[in-house]
Amino acid sequence: MRNRGIAIELTALLDVILIMLFWVMMSMEREAEQAKADAAATVAEKQAEFELKTEELTAELDSVKEQYQRFLDENAEDVAVANQKALDEFAEGRMLTLNLSYDAVGKLFVLDEDGEIAHTILYSEEDIESCIRRALDDSGLDRDDVILCALVYDGDRALYRDVKMVKSAAENVGREYNKFYCTYINISR
Repeated sequence: MRNRGIAIELTALLDVILIMLFWVMMSMEREAEQAKADAAATVAEKQAEFELKTEELTAELDSVKEQYQRFLDENAEDVAVANQKALDEFAEGRMLTLNLSYDAVGKLFVLDEDGEIAHTILYSEEDIESCIRRALDDSGLDRDDVILCALVYDGDRALYRDVKMVKSAAENVGREYNKFYCTYINISR
């Protein structure tokens, strides 16, 4: 008889390997399902938080809109009366006029219906602002009055930087006086 060598029975070993492989695959599938479930729960939780915050912000916005509308309703008559008073005074000639003129140097004259209130030489924007404020104070106007103003200048003679400086000063005064409205009139041909 011949010796054929040691015969190894592979079927039992293959069965064990296949069983372990199936076990690992099932374990990984359960972990993946658990991860999906956790992710879905987190998404649902964040979605609920987002909806709650959205509802809170919407309610707060509605409240602010309601308060604003109530404020407008309460003060609409006061604003309308102040505007009408300013328009009536404008029709009677009461208006603040900023007259930009030149002789040897550029000057700004602040006038009302009675004549000159103040004037300044065009050195700086700050000087012009203080001149306009002084004129408003001398006229008895306060920060809540409706003030109609016109900057009048000759575009053929006025320097661009001077007009720009006076406009900027008027805008700065307008930030301080809530209802200060200024228009710009170029009288050149």
